[in-house]
Amino acid sequence: MKGKTHWNSRNCAVFLAVALATGFSIPAEGIILFRTADPTANTTAPTNDAAGSGWNYEGLWGGNLGTPIAPHFFLSAAHIGQAGSTFSYQGVSYTIAGGIPDPFSDLNMWQVNETFPSFAPLYTKHDEVGQRLVAIGRGTLRGSDFVVNGQLRGWNWGDGGPQRWGENIVSQIVIFSFAPNDGLYATFDQNGLANECHFSAGDSGGAVFIDDAGVWKIAGINSYVDSLYTDASGDGLFTAALFDANGFYTDDPAHPGSLIQITQPTPTGFYATRVSSKLAWIESVIDPTGIANADGIPNLLEYAKTLTDAPPLGYGPASAQATQSGMALTYRKLTDKPALQYQVQQSVDLVHWMPATSQDDTVGGQGNVATIRSTVNGSSPLFLKLQITQN
Repeated sequence: MKGKTHWNSRNCAVFLAVALATGFSIPAEGIILFRTADPTANTTAPTNDAAGSGWNYEGLWGGNLGTPIAPHFFLSAAHIGQAGSTFSYQGVSYTIAGGIPDPFSDLNMWQVNETFPSFAPLYTKHDEVGQRLVAIGRGTLRGSDFVVNGQLRGWNWGDGGPQRWGENIVSQIVIFSFAPNDGLYATFDQNGLANECHFSAGDSGGAVFIDDAGVWKIAGINSYVDSLYTDASGDGLFTAALFDANGFYTDDPAHPGSLIQITQPTPTGFYATRVSSKLAWIESVIDPTGIANADGIPNLLEYAKTLTDAPPLGYGPASAQATQSGMALTYRKLTDKPALQYQVQQSVDLVHWMPATSQDDTVGGQGNVATIRSTVNGSSPLFLKLQITQN
């Protein structure tokens, strides 16, 4: 989006749980609406063309929300942690069996012991830009006017409110750290939709939904808002929903740790961690032996494959490096999935392959994904490849 490239990084956003992180006393109870400060607006399920847009799929998760996506699993934001020992959905309390965080994003999958009677379908397309979304959260109400030189620029975050919905347009896909750790970005525009909205503290964990041929599907989990500072020192961080941030400062992704000034009328925006780029991980959790995309590959194996595939849907292919005595292959491996077998194979002609005898070292990792460097001794020509199978 023109003029917004300085915000295309997770480093340039703040968690919606910022109130807890910075010590401000902001109740974490919804969505800030552009066109009204009525505390009762949009606090019941939407009607008309937005009917069925996800309201009934939201459950209470402590002071935040979560969204069931399978009979025993719901999605929420990882940065809010375990918000409670139970999850309340459609008037019924469900006990938590455990959490399965995605090691590469702000998504966390929580498992319950009981069975959900219904759950949200997943948005699987990669065409979110330009699409209208309905956002649901439990953030603060619209607070006092934010005025600069006599001109209204937006609103401060107010007191806690109830579950609320709003709408916006996906303006771009933002890469937080590397693909596929990305998000849907939407801006708080003066000339926006009738229910134009922004996020604030407490909206984390709620969801955004997109209409897919008449069926509203979960497309993202509420995660971040743009960070704003009053000066370049970094000491003036403040929280507000601004439709014009001209004159204030934000993080500079080109120079991490420094701030740049916004020099033109610019709306701030919010970020929802994208679901469509996380389908392999999601399916591997909710149904590891199933086959979600009819390609004959079990879901767990499909996810293991994405860990060694090229972006944008993969995390980077396995890479080979020459050593003094042979070659080394570096790849990502799931460490807690005994159903998967990883085997480095070698060849001298790219036709005939055999298992390699390798020295395997863990050289990095995140969560349950380790980065492995497998070194194989041998003379040139020597070729290596990784084979992954699932029992």
